[in-house]
Amino acid sequence: MSDVRRCTVCGRPLRDPASRARGTGPVCARKLRKMSKKARRQLLPVTTVPTGLYL
Repeated sequence: MSDVRRCTVCGRPLRDPASRARGTGPVCARKLRKMSKKARRQLLPVTTVPTGLYL
């Protein structure tokens, strides 16, 4: 992610440059590390959307 201004998990403003680069604040990052991979996939937004025609 590139210079996100708000946490992608909770929406709080990000002040630290490392947090902005990561896209999450320190508290949310800690919580995400403790979660299972399946739970993280359901919580985090999709960064790329596939394009094409689906029939």
